[in-house]
Amino acid sequence: MRLSICIPTYNRGAFLGDLLDSILSQRGYSCEIEVVISDNASTDNTADVIDQYRGRFERLNYVRAPQNVGADRNYLRVVELATGDWCWLMGSDDVLEEGSLATLEAAIAQNPDVAGLSVGRNVRSFTLEKRGEQRVPRGWTQPGSGLVTTPESAFENLAAYYSYLSGQVVRRTLWNEAVASSPVDQFYNAYVHVYVIGRMLQRCPRWYYLAELLVGWREGNDFFLSEGAFNRLRIDVVGYEEIARALFGERSATYRHINTDIATGLLYYRLLGSRLNGAERAFFIDTAKLVFPRYWRYPLFWTKTAPIFIIPTGLMRAFRSLYRQVK
Repeated sequence: MRLSICIPTYNRGAFLGDLLDSILSQRGYSCEIEVVISDNASTDNTADVIDQYRGRFERLNYVRAPQNVGADRNYLRVVELATGDWCWLMGSDDVLEEGSLATLEAAIAQNPDVAGLSVGRNVRSFTLEKRGEQRVPRGWTQPGSGLVTTPESAFENLAAYYSYLSGQVVRRTLWNEAVASSPVDQFYNAYVHVYVIGRMLQRCPRWYYLAELLVGWREGNDFFLSEGAFNRLRIDVVGYEEIARALFGERSATYRHINTDIATGLLYYRLLGSRLNGAERAFFIDTAKLVFPRYWRYPLFWTKTAPIFIIPTGLMRAFRSLYRQVK
């Protein structure tokens, strides 16, 4: 078996070394490893960083595009460059945890017929200190690892988690088939990989969630926040709604489940962070115009997320301070 670690990147030269070092430090696995890096026309020192690692990997394929084609096309291109049986999609600022490759290899050997796997993530600080915290997918109700066997159950359990690029491992031939037969260019919304995973599952309805913490997530380094907090939030709201509608249809229970999950999960935490960080009034006005027409039919939106629009920032900060003291 060959595993391709597929790293789309743009101006992440300051972080790539940490990821590459974490791959080199892996022990206890027997599969062939290929590192594939698709550079989206970086203007920083990314190429210089890669030069420092040439000769240290048996297979290192680095390709720099002549111009920036956007994140989604880069996600697709990095898999096009790969030759492995499986592709581990990897954010260029995250790291592999100790023993990750051996654990993943064993899981694939036990589940060779799945379309792909989602793996657990360990929350780390911006400078990669461990925090002893993990982020279990909100919809995952099984204890530990487990298999889902329909596209609907996969998205009802893992929909929001599919947005986390570094948590996804896909069977390359099935990915390529889904891309070739689907209108992927209609879903360049920062989550094209989520749409492709959905199409993969419709072809092969088996997906495995591996609860072990295989990847370390670097907190506080969201690339898409560079376009502003509202635009980052819009990616979640609009992107997921478009994908859910295309995969399952507006009248399906899965469509409603995904929208409820986003409204009370990703949206909730982005709004909460914005409120605590003192976001301007205009942000909340724009967000209200975006989300209320979409989510007013979902009761959990009104009981969990909507109150953030009216609770004063000072009161919310006081609640957070009290919570931390009690905790």
